[in-house]
Order: sequence, then C-alpha cells, then structure tokens
Amino acid sequence: MESIRIGVANSISRNFDFDPLDTMAFAKQSDYSILQIYLNGDIIKNEKLLSKIREGVKDFEQVYFHAEGQLNEAFSESGYRAALYNFLDGIDNSNYIIHFDEQSSIDKLIRLVDTLAKDGPQIYIENFFLKDGTEDVIKNLKKYMALFTLSSNFGTNLRPVIDIPRLFHKDTGFSEEEALEWTFQLSNFFGNRRIPTLLHLIDATDTGQARSSFTALGQGLIPYDKIFDFFKKTRPALEGIILEYEDKMNPLHSREYIQGKLG
Repeated sequence: MESIRIGVANSISRNFDFDPLDTMAFAKQSDYSILQIYLNGDIIKNEKLLSKIREGVKDFEQVYFHAEGQLNEAFSESGYRAALYNFLDGIDNSNYIIHFDEQSSIDKLIRLVDTLAKDGPQIYIENFFLKDGTEDVIKNLKKYMALFTLSSNFGTNLRPVIDIPRLFHKDTGFSEEEALEWTFQLSNFFGNRRIPTLLHLIDATDTGQARSSFTALGQGLIPYDKIFDFFKKTRPALEGIILEYEDKMNPLHSREYIQGKLG
C-alpha cells in the first residue's frame, strides 16, 4: 500500500487555547505533511490570525479547514458561512469539513450541497450522530451514503471524512463487531467508487471516549489492527489521516503505529 499522508488537528494545542499557529509550528517541526484547523467563530473574525494562517498553509501539502456547525440551511445562510467562503477564496486547494446533519431531508441536503459547491471550495462531509442508539445511527449512516450516491448523480463532487472512533462510541449501541462491520462497509462504499477518503482517528481506553482516556492508536479499545489489515487488503483511496488528539505525544506514537501497519 502506498504511503499515507498523516497530519494533526489543532486540537493538539489544547494547552495553548487550541492556537492554530502553535499547531502549525509543531506540525512543521515534526514533518507532518497535512494539517487540520478548526475555524471557529472567533478565528474567522480575526483577520490578523487568518493572515498568518494563510501564510503558514504554504508549508504543507494540504491544510483542511473544519467548519463550525452542521450541513443544513442554517449554516448555508449564516454570516459565518459567508466569512468562511471569503477566507477560503484566498487559499490554494480550498476546502472545508462540515458535520453531517441527519435531521435534514435527503432532498434538502442534495439541493444544499449543489448550491454550496458551485464555484466554491471542496466540501468534505464528516459522519456525525445527533441521536443515540443503533436504529437511529444506522438510519443516519444510510442517509449519509445516499447523499454521496445521489449528489454524484447530479455532478456534485463531495468527499467523505470518516470518523472511525465515532462508530465505536458507546452511544451508538453497536457491539465491537457491529462497529467494525460498519467501518468496513463505509470503507468499501467509498473505496469501490474510488472516492478519496479522509480519516479522523484517535484511540481510547474507555468506550465513552473521555478525553482523559485518549491513548495512541493500537493501545486502546478500538481494533485498529483489524482495521488497518482490512485497509491493506482492500486498498481504499485514502486521502489522508488526521489525528484528533488533545496532546502532542499521542500523535507521534500513533504515526509510528500507522507507518508500521501500512508501511
């Protein structure tokens, strides 16, 4: 399997109020090729900080920008969305990640992404659950996949972000085997269509995934050995992996683990 791009999110700079510039400095020093920055409402209004982020983008193969809110009409019509698009207009390979909103109808979602994608940045949609329990989570995942199928039919180019740990959270109601099966199903769904897929990863020693239980990949409860063995066998089009920890040591150890599994 070809070398996979690995990066960190600015959540790793929690001790510095999630400062994206601290994250960029660490990522550059530690030779991460990609990066994710969460653009909250305060950051998107801070032109001085945005200017520094624009300059720092040049140090990486790709920087992903995680938007605030969820994929719905409220996001589309907000002043935040307008400010986000204004910022991204000056960025090469502009993009943003937005959480999926299961409460929006599939028809509204298709119209929405068609409007948002026209002459705009690349949109990445991350699996996200508002409701707990197996029945609702499965409905959510089926609608999530349907959005990609139907929007593709209308010529809208969306890309997925699969947050694998979210599938293993206790609130889904999934057993480990069920969560693993959905991980494989999502991977195959996008892999068979050769749709480049970004992964969000952490590991934890607690099924509730409390921040205090975060640990390096392969050292927690999520069966990453099986997951990466599956990736190595099926070779999905993985665009990259973003490690969403809240410290700087777990990403370093996790990168070693990933390279050992896929190298």
